[in-house]
Amino acid sequence: MISLQNPHITASISPQGAELQSLNRAAYGNIIWRKDDQHWNRFAPILFPIVGRLLQDQYRYGNETYAMKQHGFARDEMFEVVEQTASKAVLKLTDNERTRLQYPFAFELLVSYELLEHSLHTQYQVRNTGDSNMYCSIGGHPGFHLDGNLSDYYLDFGGEYVLPQHLIEGNYYSGKTQDIKLSRNFKLEDSLFQSDAIVLKSPPFQSLGFCKQGIGNIFTFHCKDWTALGLWTKPGAPFFCIEPWWGWADAIDATGNLEEKEGIQVLAPEGQSTFEYTIAFQHE
Repeated sequence: MISLQNPHITASISPQGAELQSLNRAAYGNIIWRKDDQHWNRFAPILFPIVGRLLQDQYRYGNETYAMKQHGFARDEMFEVVEQTASKAVLKLTDNERTRLQYPFAFELLVSYELLEHSLHTQYQVRNTGDSNMYCSIGGHPGFHLDGNLSDYYLDFGGEYVLPQHLIEGNYYSGKTQDIKLSRNFKLEDSLFQSDAIVLKSPPFQSLGFCKQGIGNIFTFHCKDWTALGLWTKPGAPFFCIEPWWGWADAIDATGNLEEKEGIQVLAPEGQSTFEYTIAFQHE
């Protein structure tokens, strides 16, 4: 386990999946949920090289069909620690025999965690080390601890929005949407998540606050360039996920061709892209 600290916060990261497993603020304690396999067997997995689920858990590329489970393989791979200081760690995953059975691309994925005063900055850097275009998606999936009921919490979107929520049926997008009203006091209820996550594509905001009645803001989640946002929990479970995505699951009418996958990122040979988000606490 990798431990990071500064005068205000501490964090721990497992090389298995480069997964954040705790984030502690002295005045509040650990905001990452206390994993319980009865509800969910992850803390904050990294979603790569797909986000969500493929239709029939497979895709086609070239003349081949490849099988891949929901959210890809990065969360189950052992990362190499390539840099570590008191407040920063960088971990690396490269393609190997296991990944190439599912994903025929040469790549390097660098995951960086850095404590900056009262915040944790997370960065994913994906590089195409092959000689043809690389197709991928990536996302974060941090789960946050609930002390009490979900209905004790609310989200602060910084303004008023009416946005299309993309509806999910059986792990895939149905093509249907419904309007959802977001506000500075968006109350969380289990009923919002009976079918699956709330998914918003191309969010018009760059941050949202995670708040609790009687306490106010616990932290603010910042992401400048997400292409989608997922909000998810299991009704009755003691966690809530805020998920920055650059890609999303298949629709029920997806062709299955990787190059045609909606929301896919394309990297040219030797090209690279950076994706990042920050969890920030208010100054005490």
